[in-house]
Amino acid sequence: MALSPVAVIGAIYTASERGLSADVLAARALGLAPLPLCTSIVVASGGRVTDVTDVPVDTVIAQLEHLAASGPLAGIKVGILGSDKTAAAVLDWVAAHDVPSVFSLTASGPSGETVMEARAIDAAAARLGGVSLVTLSKSDAELVTNTQIESLDDAQVAAQRLHNRGGAGVVIRCGSLPYRFYDAADDPGAEGGDAFFADLYYDGEDFALFEAPLMSAHPDGASSAFALATLKGLIAQASPEEALQAAKRFATDGVRQAAEVDGHAPRLGLHGVTDS
Repeated sequence: MALSPVAVIGAIYTASERGLSADVLAARALGLAPLPLCTSIVVASGGRVTDVTDVPVDTVIAQLEHLAASGPLAGIKVGILGSDKTAAAVLDWVAAHDVPSVFSLTASGPSGETVMEARAIDAAAARLGGVSLVTLSKSDAELVTNTQIESLDDAQVAAQRLHNRGGAGVVIRCGSLPYRFYDAADDPGAEGGDAFFADLYYDGEDFALFEAPLMSAHPDGASSAFALATLKGLIAQASPEEALQAAKRFATDGVRQAAEVDGHAPRLGLHGVTDS
């Protein structure tokens, strides 16, 4: 059975399985054929940031042109974009391709690295309408929407603001949050209750919440696994809700099976994990 070719656009990370490394590993585990394109080189891992260098936009455009000429695409996953010019070039290119796309809008990384400045965030936010689905962390959603997210109610407001800026489908990876800031301990994430990691989806009309048990492991690459599994579902013409449910299960199983690495962050355990 032929693999579905997907473009994976983002940053190369030093000494970790983040960014493009995570995208390639997740795509192959899902039975996809990843075609990588580099926008930035991020020298950061283990809570230490050494350097962030954006690839010149002319080089990014050359990669886009080469990728377009190399053959058909079944889907596109976009991650770190770097500069405002690169954000504009990449997202305009994505909008011109009639295939499913997932944009993991990333302004800051887990080691504290800043990977998109304000102008780049504005350029990306202005082009959300060109992608099938945008996903972002709670902290990045706060930054992009100028909203403080302390509850799932707050996350709903942020998701609505992102939709109003053009996002047809929006997913905020909320982490562990109470439903409302005043709710009792039986809420997700509240002290004394069962802790859940929640992803909130909004399509302009309805909200859907996807929950999984909160686990202690924090391996690199979980957000890539989630985004690529969602993309695979969209390529297979699943509804966004069906694609997200399968992606939540795939990423959660990968975290559950994470492998420890001496002196480094755990590695996502995707061997033998399926998205079905």
